[in-house]
Amino acid sequence: MIKKTDLIIISSLRQNAREKLTEMSRKTRIPVSTIFDRIKLHEGGLIKKHTALVDFGKLGYNTRANIILKVKREHREDVREFLMKHPSVNSAFKINNGYDFSIETVFQNIKEVEDFIELLEDKFSIKSKQVFYVIDELKKEAFLSNPALESFGN
Repeated sequence: MIKKTDLIIISSLRQNAREKLTEMSRKTRIPVSTIFDRIKLHEGGLIKKHTALVDFGKLGYNTRANIILKVKREHREDVREFLMKHPSVNSAFKINNGYDFSIETVFQNIKEVEDFIELLEDKFSIKSKQVFYVIDELKKEAFLSNPALESFGN
């Protein structure tokens, strides 16, 4: 089981990973040396990577779609490799309940999404697909981001 101190540090990082450790220490009342040591301990394991959340619309990528796919068994590995390499696939997940993959994609416009889907269908045996266009982002990357630990049930 993970220590409460580690959860506090992780939630602070989730809220603002660029915050200075001295400021994080003041807010959490955890010594800077402990914060530093715990972050280093968890890097590459619990902490997969440090990253930035980007407003894709401000970069001209105004169309996002979540797509779920069911593919023939013999094509699953090829589809997985294709999705992992495609630059417009932001996130990819292996899923269940009659489907194989769920992907979050980012494009400049709907035509690019349709071209992507057409490419998938031409290249692989897609048995079934559903496309959901993202209209508005309501909440993103918020889990474990509350330093007060409200989300931990404490």
